[in-house]
Parts: sequence; structure tokens; C-alpha cells
Amino acid sequence: MPEPAATPATLEASQSPVGLRLPKDAIRRINIGQSFAEYDAALSDPGIYVHTAALEAALDPDSEKVFFVGRRGTGKTAVRKFCAMNGGATRVIVPEIFSPSSTLQEIDLLTNVKGKPFRSLVFAFRRALQIEILSMWLQDRPGRDRLAGEIQSELDEYAAMDFDLRCLRIIARVSGALADGDDERWLAENKIAKRVADEMKQLSAEGLATHTVLIDSIDDYWEGSDEGLIYLTAFMHACQEISTQIPWARAIIFLRENIYERVRGLDTESSRLETSVVGMEWNERQLLEVIEKRLNRNLTAKFGLRGATWQAFFEYPDEAWSNVLEYCQRRPRDFLIYTSNAVEAAQGAGHDKILLEDVQQARRRFSTNRFRDLGDEYSENFPQVATVLSRFYGLGNSFTFGAIEDLIRNLMKDPEVVQLCGSWLYANASPEKFIRLLYDIGFVGIRIAGKSPKFRALGPLDTSPPPVSNATDVVIHRCYWDALDLQDNLVRSIPDDAEFGKIGKIEDLPGGIDRTEYVAHVEMLMEDIKQIELGTAGAQDFEEIVGDVIRLCFFRSLGNVEARSRSHDGRVVRDWIASNRASDGFWEAMRTRYGATQVIWECKNYAELHADDFHQLSYYLNEFSGGFIVVVFRGEMKPAYYGHIKRIAMQNRFVLPLNEKDLMVFLRQARNGKIKEDHIQDKYDGVARKLG
Repeated sequence: MPEPAATPATLEASQSPVGLRLPKDAIRRINIGQSFAEYDAALSDPGIYVHTAALEAALDPDSEKVFFVGRRGTGKTAVRKFCAMNGGATRVIVPEIFSPSSTLQEIDLLTNVKGKPFRSLVFAFRRALQIEILSMWLQDRPGRDRLAGEIQSELDEYAAMDFDLRCLRIIARVSGALADGDDERWLAENKIAKRVADEMKQLSAEGLATHTVLIDSIDDYWEGSDEGLIYLTAFMHACQEISTQIPWARAIIFLRENIYERVRGLDTESSRLETSVVGMEWNERQLLEVIEKRLNRNLTAKFGLRGATWQAFFEYPDEAWSNVLEYCQRRPRDFLIYTSNAVEAAQGAGHDKILLEDVQQARRRFSTNRFRDLGDEYSENFPQVATVLSRFYGLGNSFTFGAIEDLIRNLMKDPEVVQLCGSWLYANASPEKFIRLLYDIGFVGIRIAGKSPKFRALGPLDTSPPPVSNATDVVIHRCYWDALDLQDNLVRSIPDDAEFGKIGKIEDLPGGIDRTEYVAHVEMLMEDIKQIELGTAGAQDFEEIVGDVIRLCFFRSLGNVEARSRSHDGRVVRDWIASNRASDGFWEAMRTRYGATQVIWECKNYAELHADDFHQLSYYLNEFSGGFIVVVFRGEMKPAYYGHIKRIAMQNRFVLPLNEKDLMVFLRQARNGKIKEDHIQDKYDGVARKLG
């Protein structure tokens, strides 16, 4: 075995407490937990959290921070969960409003953040958020009947509405006044937000605790369109105004940095927003603490932090930590995944400690996971970006400026790349723009002669990244080397007739189809679903589309998708049943919680569900294996549905309603190459919260 490396600064020279040794079965009992916060049961334990600057800012009612910005895996959802558990009066909302089908005015008018159309959007969102906060406040004061006049009027009209429907209703009223040129009505509608805010300020005299709305998972419904971007920008302005102007109200947004950067590019007043931004940054000590707390979870006698726990569990702890630190980008998800892989290697080999060979064995699995996740993370900005990144397979781990020029020329001759990625690749075809794109997504660092490569930060983008010129080399981040089988050399040129290597099965697709066929099929479904008639006339087409969505969007977890045909009103009704073969994530959780080895998808091609529908769903749950069923319909959720679902849930069974918007989200994510299950998880969580 190699000699231990020099001790990293993070691993202090602390020793384990006297007499405290690693139990014989400690390795077998390790449960690192899920790396995705949405599915991580460990996060129900407040002691598992690491207190970062972002977490403290989110909990501090006097903090002026409103926007928590970072890359995927930097802890945004974990902070939201901690605040929901420990932040006092809080409410989580996952808005769907950022995929609008219509707007107030022409897009070019809305881009002026000082213009009436844009300010109208801001006021509309302010009203909707103020009503949400007031309904939280009133919920804790049943029977209170002395309310200020404007507050009472707003609550009477809008409080019972879903947040998104409330936004749409208020926006429609403002847009009507604008369209009619009725300035008096337009001013009256917009001033309601300010009058309600003034009345809310007066309530501060009652000594109210801060009431916080936590807004998360914005990218679930956001399609990245110009309209959606403008809506999101206006929404962010509304959140900032409420949080800074009403002493006991706060609206916090957890936002991916790639989305935030688009807002910053659009908003000429973005400097106002930037004063309220906190980045999801982590230092080495905090990342070590994340792992040590999870290694300690199942131990009765806990080891100390700041190195003692790591030293107890790992052979050659200093070198093991150096390995992990070198391969991971500085976000907790990377460290959780890498360490979990090493633990599983040690468990599989029956080791009493995590050996250095276990750590090294975890590299390729970790690298493959990170490569998939990178393509998924930036699928909204650069659809199918993993196709371009896969063309680096088998090449070197660093490139000169000239070699990047050669690579771009070859990419432009690749039919698959052009078909899947041409929409954004042509706009970034110059070497400077292409290198900047790879730098911004975290795939490469920029190296200037004689210096170490600089990789981008994980929070809001650095406003002064390294310059790109003929003297620039680009270095692929270490975490992607194994997935791409990169050679340890500098590539100086690539011949025009060079063929790209094969990356292997980084992503299997259903039915043996290639990626271009897959994307074409998904796009066809996205068009077809818009044309289906409601009711009996379009029922069969709707059923077929739902079946295709299951096959194309959930093939990694649900297999053997078969029709369950039955007769109704003289026609054949086709629903679907799929085998649940997931080993992790949302579908594995449904199998564990509800015994859902089979999942039924019931199709309803109409806008409203009825009591008979829920009776039918309950019957299916009793008749077939498993206690989880999906019903897909064409309308919006209504309060009455939750009563039926709650009655079924009392038997430890669950009905998850999905609608046409959800199908479009699944298809859009599949088209862009996104494989995360966060949207369906959020739909499940939203229904579960309503059930109490």
C-alpha cells in the first residue's frame, strides 16, 4: 500500500475519543442516504444538516436575501426543507405560471422593465403573493373577523384559489385594462397591491412572526421561452418588493444559476436583484462535515467531526480524502455520490474499513453519473448537450485553442449533432463562445500558460471569468475523465477526417431506437397532444399518447407497459399497467411505501373528475398488485378531489392525479435529455401536503 499523503488542512490532527473504536458491523450499517434531497429521508433529521451561510440567511427573518442561487446539487432543496421544518410560519409553493400560453402585450413591450406592461406583471404577482401570505396568517387565527377593508376584499375574492389560477385571474384583469386603453382601471388594479401592503404593514403592531413563502422547482414547468423568462423576472421583482417592504412577510426563491443568468441577461435593472442574491457556496470543511454526519448516523457512540469520523472509517484517510476532493466539484451531491459508491464497494467486498481501493473503484461509476447529470442539468438551456460532450470520448483531457477550432468543424459535419443541437450550437460556433459555454456549464476549466486551470464557481456566475485567446488551453474537469475514457495529454489538433469515438451506453433508449428517432417521436407527441378533442371522440388518441409517454419518459423505471382493455359505453377503453423495476428515486420509493410492484395509469379524456372515477380507482387498487395508481385527465386540480384521495389514502393507498400540463413537462424533459424525476416527485409531495 502507498504511504499516506500529507494531511489536507481540513482533516485536523484530532484523534478519535479514547476507547471509541469502529464497531465490527459499522461498514455494513452505513446509510449515506439519497444524494437527491427530494428523496432523502435523512433530511427529516435536523441534526444531519450543515449550517452554511445560505442556510443561516434563509432562517434569518431580518436577512435581505431573497434569491438562493446555485447549480444543481448545491443544497437548494435541502435548505428549503430545513426552513419548512424549522422556519416557523412557512408554506412551499411550486408555481406552474412560468409556462404561459398568452401574455399581456407583445414581447418587445414586456422587455422594458420600467414600462407599464412589465410593471403590471410585477403588481399582479405581488397581489397573488400577498394573498398567499395573508391566508397563512389568517389560518392561525380562526374566527378572526376584524380585517382591514382591502385585505378582506382580496381574501374574499382570491384566497380559495390555487396560486397559479389566482395569478392568471389577476393578470387577466390587469391585461384587460391595458388592452382597452383604460388607464383609470389599470391604475386602480395596480394600486390594490400597494394598499394591501400598507394594511399588512399596520398588522406589524401585533408583533407578528415572519411568514415565509418558499418557492422551489421553478424549472419544472418553465419551458425557457421568452414569455416564461419575462414572467419569472417580474415574479422575482415581486418577491423582492414584498420581502423588503412588509416587515413580517418574506418570499424566497430557490433558483438554478443557469436560469438566474438568463434573468440577469434580460433585466436591465438586475443590479437591484443582485443585492438580494446569496450563492450556494461550500468550503472544504463543510463538505467533510456533510459526509461525517452521515457516516455517524447509525452509530450509538458518535465520532467527532472535522476529520475524526473520516479517519475512523477510511484506510489511509488523508489520501482517500484527496482522491474524493480531486474528483468532485465543490457541491454536497458530488461528495455524497462518490462516498456512497465507495461505501457500497467496501460493503460488497466485506471490508471492515473503506479501503483506498474502494475509493478508487468508485471513480468510474461516479464519473458516469456526473456526466449524465451534467447533460440533464443544462438540458433546458442547451437541449441534448450531452450529445456534443460525448464527442470528446477517447480524446485528451486538455485542448489548445486550435484543437477546439478543429473540434467545432468536425461537430458541424456530424449529422446527429446538427439535428439535435443545431438550435444552439450554431450560435456558439466560434471558439471563444464554445469555450465559454463549456466553462459556464462546468465541463472545462480555462488555463493560461504557467497557471493552474480555473473552473467556474457553483453559485451565480463570476462576473470576470478568465479571458479566452489563442494562448488559452481548456482542461476538462477531472470528474468526467473516466466516463469519457480521456487520455492524459494535451490535444493540439484534430484532423478533418477524424471519426468521433463511441462513448458506450451512457444512456440507453427504449426499443432500440437511436437518439434522433427518439427526439422526433417525442416532438410528434408534443404536437399531437395539443390536437386531441375532449370526450369520447378523442379518448382513444389520448390513451395512446399516455401509453407512449410512459414508454418514452419512464422507461428507466417502468417496464413491460401493457394495455388493460375493458368495455365502456360500447367502446374499448385502454388503460395501462407497467412493472416497477426502479432501484432508486421516486418509483422505488412508491414501491417501498405502497408495495407498487405494478403501476396502473388510468386515462380520463375529460376536464373534471367525479366521485365515480375515484371509486373506480379505489377498486383497481384493491384488485391489482400495489397501492399506487396514476390518473391522467385534461383539467385542473380541484379542492373536492383531495377529499376522495384522502379517503383512499386512509387504507395506505395513493392516487396521483396528473394532467395535460404534466404530460407536456415529461415530454419536454425527454426531448431535452433531462432524466431527473423531480417533477413527478413534486406533484406527489403537493398532493400529500394537501392531505395533511
